[in-house]
Amino acid sequence: MSDRNVSLHVPGRDVLPAYVRALEAGWSPNTMRNVAPEQLAAIAADPDLFVEGLNQRGGTIRLHDGSEVARLPDMIRWIIAIDQPERPFVGSINLRWQEDEAGRPVTELPSHVLGHVGYTILPNHAGNGYASAALAAAVTEARAIGLPFIKITCDADNVASQRIIEKNGGRFVEGFVAPFYGPEERLMYRIDLQS
Repeated sequence: MSDRNVSLHVPGRDVLPAYVRALEAGWSPNTMRNVAPEQLAAIAADPDLFVEGLNQRGGTIRLHDGSEVARLPDMIRWIIAIDQPERPFVGSINLRWQEDEAGRPVTELPSHVLGHVGYTILPNHAGNGYASAALAAAVTEARAIGLPFIKITCDADNVASQRIIEKNGGRFVEGFVAPFYGPEERLMYRIDLQS
């Protein structure tokens, strides 16, 4: 799937070397905790198993406090810049949701999940519109899944992320503190997906 200047790729061995270089440079696909060391170890142990784990459903994930919880249905995509000749890896985005007993998507999220979408761009590629384009593509995917809206959060001082969310139809809902993640204020936005 592509949107303007990015293409979203299912994690695979073709992009894995660039992903590893980003991890080695200190980037983390998780904005709540640095998972680079554990991901590098997992890739070194078995790269195919690592990639398979990103693309599978079910299982558990480790939270920033070390606890493990059931993994929600999700879509992890690696962001590739298609507006540059070398088509570099520039970040990742994920979309997560819950399902009811019949397997239909529902908008409620567990308390440890701050929003339906999370994304992060490598610092040297920030400011080029990649996050905005990736979020637009994820919004399209959320609509196709059948979600009526998505919630997305950002830190209160992250003006760039606020602009990205608003550019993609985000409407400010509230400021809040999630004690599980610390005392920092966060902002909640909602993007309606119904026509």
